[in-house]
Amino acid sequence: MNSTARQNIFKNVLFVLILLSLYVLQSVPGLFAIYGVKPFLTIPAAIAIAMLEGEFSGGIYGAVAGLLCDMGGLLLFGYNGLVTAACCIAAGLFVIHLIRCNIFAFLLFSIFTMLLRGAAEYFFAYGMWNHQDVSRIFLNVTLPAALYSVIAGIPLFFLLRWMHRRFPVPEGDEV
Repeated sequence: MNSTARQNIFKNVLFVLILLSLYVLQSVPGLFAIYGVKPFLTIPAAIAIAMLEGEFSGGIYGAVAGLLCDMGGLLLFGYNGLVTAACCIAAGLFVIHLIRCNIFAFLLFSIFTMLLRGAAEYFFAYGMWNHQDVSRIFLNVTLPAALYSVIAGIPLFFLLRWMHRRFPVPEGDEV
């Protein structure tokens, strides 16, 4: 095994450890909560990894991040995993073929992913049952959680970009 392969394995192990650490941090009751709204930290991290590493790795990390969110969620297990994996694959493909990997693209993909998963969660958990004043949940919980998650993801993007640059990508896998 050459040094580049060892560095790639080490980088992927670090990515997994970061996702697990972020899951633990987002699962601690009351930690990072502002007015009862907590961020999803693993989803923006998975978006950043997808943008940096490409669609295949991004899809895997997106599925892992989404399944970690599903472990603490109330909806059907696998929902966040599927949505996050699909959005990470799309982000990786967009960065490879259409746009540059920068903070503005990260913010765009993160807010799209968080709003998509939040809107679908809102619709299937609350909206379709037509309860009275259910729109307050979307305005007071879903939207602030999406924005808070994106803002909290900004330092994660820079950390993961630094790690990506620190450890070289094997030949043929460059983004």
